[in-house]
Amino acid sequence: MQEKTGGRLQDSEFRVLFRKGATQIILFLSSKGKARYSEIKKQRYVIGDRSLSRILKELQEHDLINREALATFPVSTSYSLTEKGKIVAKHLNELKDLLLR
Repeated sequence: MQEKTGGRLQDSEFRVLFRKGATQIILFLSSKGKARYSEIKKQRYVIGDRSLSRILKELQEHDLINREALATFPVSTSYSLTEKGKIVAKHLNELKDLLLR
C-alpha cells in the first residue's frame, strides 16, 4: 500500500506507525527476530485481541511485517520484520537512542 502523490508518501504510511502499540511491536520483533501472536500479546502493547489483530494486519499491509501460519495444532501464527520493517526498526532505535541522551 505504498501510494505516492507527487513524490510524497500518503499519510497512511505514517499513520500506521503511530497507532497504539505499532512502534513497540516493530521494536519487539526487531529484538526478538520472530515471535508468535501469543508472545506479542503478552507484551500488552494494546488492549484486546481485536486491536492487536488490526495493528498486525495493518503492519503487514504496509509491508513492515511478515505473517507465517505454522503447521501446529492448534494452528499458530508467527510474525517477523520484512526488509522494510528492519529499516524502520533501525531508525526507530536511533530515534529512541537520541531521545534518551
